[in-house]
Amino acid sequence: MSMYSELLAMLLSQEDEASKAAASSEKDLLQELSECRDRLRTDQAIAPARRPDAPSRVATELRYDRALIGLCRLQGIPCGAWRFTCPQKERRRLEAALEAAGVDVRAHRRRDNSRRAVNGGSHEPPVGS
Repeated sequence: MSMYSELLAMLLSQEDEASKAAASSEKDLLQELSECRDRLRTDQAIAPARRPDAPSRVATELRYDRALIGLCRLQGIPCGAWRFTCPQKERRRLEAALEAAGVDVRAHRRRDNSRRAVNGGSHEPPVGS
């Protein structure tokens, strides 16, 4: 298991213990995905010398993956931290599986981009490109 997978596994196990009674809704998890995606894209658009440090970026990626796994669990899609040895590949797999299950992650992304465009923002490249 990669170091990233181990960190994600620890985060998920801590969350499982702390929030057994308060399960997140699909809407909450989609919002979390959107916020993390926006943060990661914004970080990519910043000049390298001004980007947040690596621990901040990893923390945001972990939050994104935690929400992604939560959505997959709600849909019964097989997932787990051990599959994140190559995080970008696993994210693409899970996002595609969610789309196939009817969770329109891409439409949620487009709504966010439309709102940003109305507010004077820009369309950034996909996360992980």
